[in-house]
Amino acid sequence: FPFFWMAITSLKIPPEIIRLPLQVVPDNWLNLDNYREVFQREPFIRYLLNTALVASIAALSSLVVSSLAGYGFAKFHFPGRDAFFLAIVAILMVPFQSVVVPLYLWMNRFGLLDTYLGIVAPDLVSVFGVFLMRQAIEVIPNDYMDAARIDGCSELKIFFKVVLPSVKPAMATLLIIKFMWNWNEFFWPLVVINSPSMRVVTIGLMSFTNIYFIEYNLLTAAAVVSILPILLIFLTLQRWVVQAVVMSGLKG
Repeated sequence: FPFFWMAITSLKIPPEIIRLPLQVVPDNWLNLDNYREVFQREPFIRYLLNTALVASIAALSSLVVSSLAGYGFAKFHFPGRDAFFLAIVAILMVPFQSVVVPLYLWMNRFGLLDTYLGIVAPDLVSVFGVFLMRQAIEVIPNDYMDAARIDGCSELKIFFKVVLPSVKPAMATLLIIKFMWNWNEFFWPLVVINSPSMRVVTIGLMSFTNIYFIEYNLLTAAAVVSILPILLIFLTLQRWVVQAVVMSGLKG
């Protein structure tokens, strides 16, 4: 219902939104003036491209690092493995807000403020991704890898030829979740972005609010535009998410 309300509000003019008694349906279902004004007033396509670039880099980087780390934790035995893995997972309990100041100082020291790398830097590695991939890879029978080693495969070849094809649902799930998470990221971009050309979608939505009033007709239209890409991605790939939950032992 909130999505439905947002969509129909984006088709209304301001007097319709505040009309009493409340009217659910818009007077004109084909009113697209709000969408036109969104793109005329703000470079919203640039915001979408910035967000897609940042989210894609973060998702791909997290997938690579998490897959390799998950493989190591799941199939290799080394001193302190379980304690080290527990320490990594414990990072999930640390609020991001508590490390924003040192992160900002680092970004400033390396000259990464107001850059794509500065926006994406904290999300290049995903602790949740390491946990997810470790759970998925752990259920792969060791016999598969032993047979590959007997055939002369290196560890990297085993990883690419045996392990990754067996955990495709988990990989797709991590990509979807990480992409959606970064697409909706607001706090960190707000801290490091200064110039309008570097804004992401979540920061762009703030353009339709101020201390005096909120332009609900434009804000909802911009929100619909920003949600459509991730909604389409999720609806297309949701079956992979279900398979990953079943295969990785994360039920319940």
